[in-house]
Amino acid sequence: MDAIKIRGARQHNLKNVNVDIPRGKFVVITGPSGSGKSSLAFHTLYAEGQRRYVESLSAYARQFLEQLEKPDVDSIEGLSPAIAIDQKAGGGNPRSTIATVTEIYDYLRVLYAAVGVPHDPVTGDRLDKMSAADIVERLSESPERTKLIMLAPVPLEEAEDVERLLGDLQRQGFVRVRVNGDLLEVEDAVEKWPEVVESVEIVVDRLVVREGMESRLADSVETSLRICGQEARCLVMEPEMEEWQEVSFSTSYRNKSTGFEIGTLTPQDFSFNSHKGACEECHGLGTRVFCDTTLLVPNEKKSIAEGALNLWGGTKKKKGWMQRQVDAVIEHFGADTHKPFGKLPKKFKESLFYGMGENKITMMWERDGEEMPWQKEFEGLANTIERLYAETTSDGVKRSMGKYMANQICEACQGQRLKPQVLSVKLDSSEKALGIQEFCELSVEDGLKWIDSVQIPEEKSEVAESLLGEVEERLSFLNEVGLGYLSLDRKSGTLSGGESQRIRLATQIGAGLAGVVYVLDEPSIGLHQADNTRLIGALKRLRDLGNTVVVVEHDEETIREADWVIDIGPVAGQKGGYILAEGTPEEVMGCKDSPTGKWLQMKVAPLNVGRHGARGALKVFGAKEHNLQNIDVEFPLGKIVTVTGASGSGKSTLTNTILRRALARHFHKAKALPGKHERIEGMEGIDRVIVVDQSPLGKSPRSNPATYTGALDLVRTLFAQLPLSRQRGYKAGRFSFNVRGGRCERCQGDGKIKIDMHFLSDVYVTCDSCRGHRYNRETLEVTYKGKSIADVLEMTAGDAHAFFGAVPKLESILKSLCDVGLGYIQLGQAANTLSGGEAQRVKLATELVKQSEGNALYLLDEPTTGLHFQDVDVLMGVLERLRDEGNSLIVVEHHLDVIRRSDWVIDLGPGGGKHGGKLVAEGAPAAIVEIKESLTGQCLKNS
Repeated sequence: MDAIKIRGARQHNLKNVNVDIPRGKFVVITGPSGSGKSSLAFHTLYAEGQRRYVESLSAYARQFLEQLEKPDVDSIEGLSPAIAIDQKAGGGNPRSTIATVTEIYDYLRVLYAAVGVPHDPVTGDRLDKMSAADIVERLSESPERTKLIMLAPVPLEEAEDVERLLGDLQRQGFVRVRVNGDLLEVEDAVEKWPEVVESVEIVVDRLVVREGMESRLADSVETSLRICGQEARCLVMEPEMEEWQEVSFSTSYRNKSTGFEIGTLTPQDFSFNSHKGACEECHGLGTRVFCDTTLLVPNEKKSIAEGALNLWGGTKKKKGWMQRQVDAVIEHFGADTHKPFGKLPKKFKESLFYGMGENKITMMWERDGEEMPWQKEFEGLANTIERLYAETTSDGVKRSMGKYMANQICEACQGQRLKPQVLSVKLDSSEKALGIQEFCELSVEDGLKWIDSVQIPEEKSEVAESLLGEVEERLSFLNEVGLGYLSLDRKSGTLSGGESQRIRLATQIGAGLAGVVYVLDEPSIGLHQADNTRLIGALKRLRDLGNTVVVVEHDEETIREADWVIDIGPVAGQKGGYILAEGTPEEVMGCKDSPTGKWLQMKVAPLNVGRHGARGALKVFGAKEHNLQNIDVEFPLGKIVTVTGASGSGKSTLTNTILRRALARHFHKAKALPGKHERIEGMEGIDRVIVVDQSPLGKSPRSNPATYTGALDLVRTLFAQLPLSRQRGYKAGRFSFNVRGGRCERCQGDGKIKIDMHFLSDVYVTCDSCRGHRYNRETLEVTYKGKSIADVLEMTAGDAHAFFGAVPKLESILKSLCDVGLGYIQLGQAANTLSGGEAQRVKLATELVKQSEGNALYLLDEPTTGLHFQDVDVLMGVLERLRDEGNSLIVVEHHLDVIRRSDWVIDLGPGGGKHGGKLVAEGAPAAIVEIKESLTGQCLKNS
């Protein structure tokens, strides 16, 4: 069949649609947010493919899996196996990195174990080892008539029982031993045995080098190695020599000068998840927790008398144990408690945090209402916190001490996770010899260059060739999808949803499958317009392998490059779900009923010339975290400031790692350490910081937009005031699905039950007791205007806004959800089903409801994620409203329409990774287009 034929699709808001998706083509499904794109692509097409896969398993395998729910569709013909590549962000496992996720690290472990060259971790000397054959070859090359005596060292502990040792040697046929350098006959060695034994060696054989002696020599070498393990010795006397010369041969990697030795290398030695390879200090994490003294003293400008020290324990009426010890230290040093803490003597502060060694302090402690002096050693506040955190078995103490703890790079391995001897195993190249973790620190594009120059010994090239090929292929795929700027040791949890999706896309390209339906969810997220071409090329390559590529996307360039476009709309929610147009991009543009077609033909909005006045600025000086190259950046206040630039240019590092963390410490006493920078000026120009990012609202079906925005609290209060509730004595808690009483106990108020799919991802199925309503029958009998609490949660925000128009507080919350383009989402929609962009807009709506006092700073991370061009226009209206109320906004964004309408643009670059980190341009959008070095400016100019 040349098409996947979907008939009668009614999943979610789809209106019984019939659509044909061409097989072997690059297909884009587009339309307004909430119009039904994901319902068609993921909840119908992919879900049915997954269900059929489970049904194809054996009866034995299916007994461990519950039957997956069939999508609401009449039929799907021509469906191939389906693979979904969605926006799921990287996991929170600190051991997961790009190298491990892509399996590159697995190949590297085998490669380094097979052909890596160990070095002494202290001296850096290269270590070599010899096989038995190498030893035989080396000795056979000695001049003819050279005398050889093969020796096998014996551990000194085995020589403690002399008679037993010599008896064993006689039974094995050995005639001589060498003790402390002297040759002795085994028969009379007992009589000549020295009192102090420094060395004992068995004389395995005595022979003369001549033609045909190789076989005997090989037997002697193997016997020697069998006895001593990894080191054999030989006394050599060449014809012209008068004395014996001792030569040692090691079959393990050993440094003769320092005695450092490392055994046979295995792939496990290079795993930071194995005790064999993991750093003994951090156990392979690369970081360790420590007491951050800035959390003990949040503000050094305060004096101790003003409460500079953030101590635990004690009450207002009674001093705690730690406060009494601190008082004793203050008295011991005579510290001025009215002087700013930062100006107190360095010796006093070091003693306060890290103790006074064996020196004792005299503290006062209370007994039976009487204070008594007591001399004791003081270990220091930081040392006490770290000890309690490590040793306690109490969760309460762990949480209490955890408030003062932060992460820092492990000092033992410097964040490289492995033991020193493993890190010292290197591969040579014309560029530089690198260990496995040094290679992982390279960016993808630098890794490709290094592999091209790697030098493998000829005898090991056959083993290394296939391994290097696998690594190079996977790196090439990552580079192909626009991720060349990422380093392989980057933690998966720090990746954006778009980056994680493109990594999985690269993995699928490498798999080389054909005849598969790939379903992707906005793969262009997080990509600069300049990088889009490479991504589209990767999608087309997947298509050219013989697959059908179905992409839910809003990006203009992706839509224009597609083979086939399906436009769904016309609006979000229940009024959407219709197929408005389908065909080639040109055919869609010619369709009068297609909003997307009209948009593709529209003229672009004019560029903002930056007339909106600023009121001061937030200035970051000397930013040099990650790839930022010691730049100074100024963020005008009272404006919409867009931070843009190529993927990996340093946008998130500047706004999140440095600015956001520094502001969080200043305003909220947060624990996270800001990235490297000199200082930040202008914080006094704002009153508070509001972060609106794409992190999930919650991880389970229990969390939803109604609970997050506070709408459910108002609804519960309203239902508790209804006549039937008063008659039955129901309080607001009765209408909560988080507590016993009104909720369904079968699913405990989730509405869904989690099914462990074992070798597949976990699946949530509708509760068969409450049928997904969350509440028990008695609770559902209480209605408002004919609607139960469950009916309210199933309403969209738009419908609920009309329904609750007479409830002012509730109406304002629902209106704000509609204002940010979320009128289509259900109030009770599980948080784990919301995209990152939807979660971000729910947070933005929650902030809009609050009474604006102005002078706030909003930090937003790609708020246009998942938005159609119509919705972007609505969103910009919301952001401009916040600005006009006296607030400042810093937005990390690639969408050209947002950049055009911004007041100020900060463009980083010019490229990603080591090619980025510079301030390329700053100014109004109209000024940016005139700067040739600015990728963003050129994209604006050419759009």
